[in-house]
Amino acid sequence: MQAKLKSRKFWVAVVGAVLVVLNQGLDLGVNEEAVGNFANIIIGYLIAEGAADAVGSLRRSK
Repeated sequence: MQAKLKSRKFWVAVVGAVLVVLNQGLDLGVNEEAVGNFANIIIGYLIAEGAADAVGSLRRSK
């Protein structure tokens, strides 16, 4: 569990989710397009990091 709390991917996902929830719940005034663009950036980052981790894991296992 502690390894997850030290993960950059975990914290990026948490911050992204909190931004979306706060924007909807507290009406922060960030327009929906900007929130969607931010979410797409986060998703792209998480996919790229996951792919890099997978490649690294495959290389270490050889």
